[in-house]
Amino acid sequence: MRNSGKLNKSILTVLGAAALFAVSCDQQPEGTLAEYTAKRDSLRTERDKIEAEIAAISERIAELDTTAERQLVTIYNPGREVFRHYFEVHGNVQTDRAATLYAENPGLVQQINVEEGQRVKKGHVLLRLDAEMTARNIAELQTSLELATTLYEKQKRLWDQNIGSEVQFLEAKNRKESLENNIATLREQKGKSTVRAPFDGVVDKIFPKVGEMASGQTPVARMVNLDNIYITADISERYVGKIKDGDNVDVVINRNDTIHAEISRVGRYINPNNRTFEIRINLEDASEGLMPNSLVVLRINDFTAEDAIAIPSSLIMQDGEGKDYVFTIDTREHYGKVARKQPVITGMRYQGKTLVSEGIDEALPIVDKGARSVRDGDRVEEVTI
Repeated sequence: MRNSGKLNKSILTVLGAAALFAVSCDQQPEGTLAEYTAKRDSLRTERDKIEAEIAAISERIAELDTTAERQLVTIYNPGREVFRHYFEVHGNVQTDRAATLYAENPGLVQQINVEEGQRVKKGHVLLRLDAEMTARNIAELQTSLELATTLYEKQKRLWDQNIGSEVQFLEAKNRKESLENNIATLREQKGKSTVRAPFDGVVDKIFPKVGEMASGQTPVARMVNLDNIYITADISERYVGKIKDGDNVDVVINRNDTIHAEISRVGRYINPNNRTFEIRINLEDASEGLMPNSLVVLRINDFTAEDAIAIPSSLIMQDGEGKDYVFTIDTREHYGKVARKQPVITGMRYQGKTLVSEGIDEALPIVDKGARSVRDGDRVEEVTI
């Protein structure tokens, strides 16, 4: 009660002074310029004194008023961290060792020597086609070659003894060599009736069945080697100069699994049709879920700020002029915790965080939950959720 009496007395004193000040302002001063100036300075001094007393009384009222409403808020303590910004593009998984095989010569599939999913070495026989007709032709020509060789040898012995004509010798020689060339051609043709593995890998698909016709227009097998796969992606030209060879990339597979890699090559050509350039990412080992023509998501780091302040984007609000601000908590001796509007300058945003370049004091916590319901100067009380 004693404190209340003193407070009421102080209030009455200030109000009385304010009334006198108002009356004095209504009176029209008369006198010289010096008198006017002195009176004005006196009134200003009195005004400043009254305003100071009003501020002190208001502070004391806030201290004694235990019924004043406090806004319940949670806080976020800002700190320094490394801020990285990424952009996302789709990439296509490729390999230089994915081949669809065709029969060089048409024929019936006579034998299939492998199963789908089987790992084979380069040169392994995958399929054999019917080459009986070619074999018969080779046999016939072989018989003719034996006779032509015998005749050629006889003509050569006679020619060496200067017996017979040169024309007969040359005809025998030409006949023999022609048959040899024909046989070599047929043997090469017969070899093309066998489909072999062009590289080490896995037999992914066998298309025909035994007894079906194979030709150069329909595939007979598909082979894949996943030891050296890579990813290509088209990047907008606005990122030219922002990414380079060796930059880190996160490869997201099926929106779940993530592997870390590096950009192996950045293209030096802008595609005029879509204004993009190509990047390539080599993968040493094929991860589960990666196959040729798989579609993946690439997260590419295009900006990094060391020792930066980044806060949750949800803490940042905008005023009527479109300027960003947050509410910080100011602790004073008498008032307790008070929310203060703090303008900020923001930068890039990524995954719910915003880079703040100016306006944040690390020593002052920021209002988190409840920021939408407080005003500048409101008293707040911190709670834990």
